[in-house]
Amino acid sequence: MEAHVTSQSQSYRLRQRAEEAQIRHGQEVRADVPNVRVTASAGASFSWLRRGAAAGHKHGDVYFCNIGRIRVREVLAEGDDTPLPNEVVVEGLEIAEPGSYDLVNVLIRSNGDIRLVMDEQTRIEPAARPSGVAYF
Repeated sequence: MEAHVTSQSQSYRLRQRAEEAQIRHGQEVRADVPNVRVTASAGASFSWLRRGAAAGHKHGDVYFCNIGRIRVREVLAEGDDTPLPNEVVVEGLEIAEPGSYDLVNVLIRSNGDIRLVMDEQTRIEPAARPSGVAYF
């Protein structure tokens, strides 16, 4: 299932967490982004309408409402002091089933949009759930 950001993804939460981690506009970093939720797309039955969608290819929606603190591993390119962009794009987030995931060593670019790029150095792992917390 390929997951994408939608208008309901609560992208502002990712932006808040990026600011807390002191990620700057124009910066490129490697970071861990915990607890990103992916659900089956509400419009999954109409996925054939999406540009470039293959027949039978499932799509998911990304939600940032419960993400944890972003941990910056490495700064690859310095940024500036202008505000972070509001738009968020996720590239290459492919998962087998809906759930919550930790994006480990994801590439984050913050110029024009905040772009989370899954590449050969990124691991997508099931999110660790705190004990005693119920998920519905």
